[in-house]
Amino acid sequence: MAPAVAPGSEPPSSSPSPPQDPAPAEGGPTEARPAPAPTPPAASDQQGGAPQPASPAGDDPGAVPPPEPTDVRLGNLEGKVGGLDEAASATRSIVDRLNRIKLSGYIQGRYEWHGDSSDTVDASGNSKVKSQFLVRRGRLKVIYDGTNAEYLLQIDATPSGVVLKDAEATFVDTWSPFGLRLTVGQFKWPFGYEILQSSGDREMPERALVIRSLFPGERDRGVRLTARYEWLRFAAALVNGNVPNGTTDRNDFKDLVGRVGGDFGWIVGGLSGYYGRRLDGKPATALTTVWTDKNGDKMLTPDEVTTTPASPATYQSYGLLRLGADVQTYFDIPGLGGLALKGELIYAKDSNRALGTTPANPCLDRTQLGWIITAVQNLGDYAGLVVRVDSFDPNVTLALPDSCTLDIAKGLGDRVNTYGFGALIFPSSNVKATFTYEHVAEQSITIANDVFTAQLQARF
Repeated sequence: MAPAVAPGSEPPSSSPSPPQDPAPAEGGPTEARPAPAPTPPAASDQQGGAPQPASPAGDDPGAVPPPEPTDVRLGNLEGKVGGLDEAASATRSIVDRLNRIKLSGYIQGRYEWHGDSSDTVDASGNSKVKSQFLVRRGRLKVIYDGTNAEYLLQIDATPSGVVLKDAEATFVDTWSPFGLRLTVGQFKWPFGYEILQSSGDREMPERALVIRSLFPGERDRGVRLTARYEWLRFAAALVNGNVPNGTTDRNDFKDLVGRVGGDFGWIVGGLSGYYGRRLDGKPATALTTVWTDKNGDKMLTPDEVTTTPASPATYQSYGLLRLGADVQTYFDIPGLGGLALKGELIYAKDSNRALGTTPANPCLDRTQLGWIITAVQNLGDYAGLVVRVDSFDPNVTLALPDSCTLDIAKGLGDRVNTYGFGALIFPSSNVKATFTYEHVAEQSITIANDVFTAQLQARF
């Protein structure tokens, strides 16, 4: 029997053994006392004692558990790898959807000087100041390229408010060689060149007068089909017509517009057409009386009363025809850079139609003609020059009957020619500065209405 430890003395081992149940001594009563330090099995063997059985692993916190079987460890590893694959697959799905989203946009900050600007007000009390700083455009476009589908939304945010520009839901053909695209929503009319050109790419500040007059807003709502095969280009649309800036169509007739052209790289061109109807006029108004106390004496006098008589509704219906041709050529001038020459010609006919019991009036027919010529010369990689000449005659009166003498007189001298030129600066691919001057020559009016524009555009 191991000797008892004397009171106050150190135990045999520097590390105390875990407590054990006391064992009865041979031939004596049970006595509680510290257990001796365990003897390594090798020492017991050397002394001839029987080897002691190993304690269960759970009885010794410091004992190393036996290794798990190989098949269990492989199963656990496969489970972890499977979880990582699922997470990676979910991440790839999210990244793939994000890669299909394309964000773009541009801001055009501008200063305009107008020759006819005046620090006064007109008869209606509206300011005649035109020379000012302004935010001309603030565009944000989102495109999502889905499976056989495309989503496009573009808005324009300026101090005047937020306006919807484009909202297109498109089915994309990926099976045929024609690249068919069927779009329903709001989009640009597929006519000519300058209508379809982005305002962020155009060299002059605004579209030519003929475009602004015949296609105000450049957009409509309807269904459009486009196709392309090798060099051939085709686009056609069925649209509401008459509502470039409105919310509803004013007649049941739907307009047809389209363009057929070719793209040969250095030269691009096409023929365009538009056939539709338009309803012009004003609704009926009631009699109105307005009293203004001009001298502040709170007395009503005849000169302080303004009466507006009632007026009946006045509407005119017109049939619309637009025919156009456009061509663009591109050359490389050694030592200077790329040269682009662009031309567009538009013929328009507005024919007065019978409306209800009111017969058609041929004296209200209008034949209109306009054209645009633009030249852009790059000067290296960071600068360029632009020249544009455009003309618009809103009333080519030779087609009117001789009986429309008064209307012929009204149409004389209304042609407007605009001569513009400017400098372009490209500090980077995201910034463009333009400085342009436009001289407006009206055939029958001599007024200083020239325009100078300084604009900085940033895009992403």
